[in-house]
Amino acid sequence: MVQLGVEPPSEPSTPKPAPRVGRLHGLSIVGMAISALIGIASMLAFITISWPDELGRYLMVIVVISIIGFMTSASLAVFSAARDTYLPDSRTPPSNE
Repeated sequence: MVQLGVEPPSEPSTPKPAPRVGRLHGLSIVGMAISALIGIASMLAFITISWPDELGRYLMVIVVISIIGFMTSASLAVFSAARDTYLPDSRTPPSNE
């Protein structure tokens, strides 16, 4: 039988603070929410109310614009989150590894 050495418990490592959400990331999330709400509201208005021809077309234009705004905001959110991941955090001191 071979005795295995017992290592003393190591000190618990201090957890790194969560990375801050950048301003562009936060604004793009707000843009996604606003675009989604506008698109849903205009689509519900188009479906539930019988609009004259011209107003119905304007509502469809609003829906398409809100879809484009949502997709633009979503791509900005993804790219800014990726950028924030690789930028150095100013709250933590640089490590000497």
